[in-house]
Amino acid sequence: MTIAVELTRQVDGPDVLAMLAAGGVEGKLSKDGCELTVKGNDAVAVAHLLEGWAAERELPFAPVRVDESCFALVPPAG
Repeated sequence: MTIAVELTRQVDGPDVLAMLAAGGVEGKLSKDGCELTVKGNDAVAVAHLLEGWAAERELPFAPVRVDESCFALVPPAG
């Protein structure tokens, strides 16, 4: 299964990819730098890694599940 992660900012791509790799999740960054394709079966674990990454950097982003195999790392609604 692959999981797509859409990023708000292109600059975050390499850092998010490195964080996922450190968490044991393989991924690939798109050419435009705004989307990651992650290999894995545990979307919940990917979401937790993304939440932790944003929290560590005090960024106003949260992983929003678009469908069962896609997240967008975006500012929370509200």
